[in-house]
Amino acid sequence: MGIPASNRLRKPCEFQGVRSLGHRIHCGPFIFQCHVSESLTARRLGIVASGRVGKAVKRNYGKRVFRELFRKHATELPRGSELVIVLRSHFNRHSFDDLEARLLRACRTIQKNQVSDIATSS
Repeated sequence: MGIPASNRLRKPCEFQGVRSLGHRIHCGPFIFQCHVSESLTARRLGIVASGRVGKAVKRNYGKRVFRELFRKHATELPRGSELVIVLRSHFNRHSFDDLEARLLRACRTIQKNQVSDIATSS
């Protein structure tokens, strides 16, 4: 009962597209990268947990935490958002509530950027 395939980034080219075209926000224990695509309606998530983060147990824990945060707060992102979360090795020193607050702050920043981008292009 995970996130449906239609709401996940799966191919390396999809991750690369978000990383090259999107906004990057350093949030301490993770890096938040988001690209808003006009052609998409679903919000999509991709998580990068490299071997540098730690052993498999720690990496899988981080992915579970951020999948749950995405599931809980996907509506905070603009429609058509493609989100890549890059875990850092010290993410597990932060509580779930702290990670949630940092993610929500990054979502609000993306929404503000989207509104200002629309206002300047009009």
